[in-house]
Amino acid sequence: MGDYDLGLLDDEQYKVEVLRTKMLGIAECFMYRLPSGSRSPYRAEGWPLTKPLQCVSLRLERRGTALLLIFTYTQDNKPHKSKLFALCTVDIVEKNHPLDYYVESVLDSTRYFVVRVTDEKAGREALIGLGFREREEAGDFRAALSKYEADIAKEGH
Repeated sequence: MGDYDLGLLDDEQYKVEVLRTKMLGIAECFMYRLPSGSRSPYRAEGWPLTKPLQCVSLRLERRGTALLLIFTYTQDNKPHKSKLFALCTVDIVEKNHPLDYYVESVLDSTRYFVVRVTDEKAGREALIGLGFREREEAGDFRAALSKYEADIAKEGH
């Protein structure tokens, strides 16, 4: 996967000064529009599971103290022409929010999550559903989030 326009995290100085570490890549997962009025704790049973908003690829990449969840999709079945669909910037150090502020498991399934995606340029946030076809992929996702949290704690942040 190539680089995408990642907003404020993508300036040239930041690219040079901050180490990037790819933590996980998942070729296929699904994004869902949450039903209006959805509140935590979330349940996937009311989501339109047969009609995802978008089929995406997911890459988890650590940059400094931030963990980026980068969701991309291919347009017109051109595998080398990926476009950014959504970005979730998890930063439990600088932003002083717990991990579940950014990514929250649903109550009724191990394969679905609610993710807080951001548009840094416009200064907007939205909650969107994330689903995995396989439990193993969801487990890998959960493990990568736990590793990020443990690494931050070990680094003394």
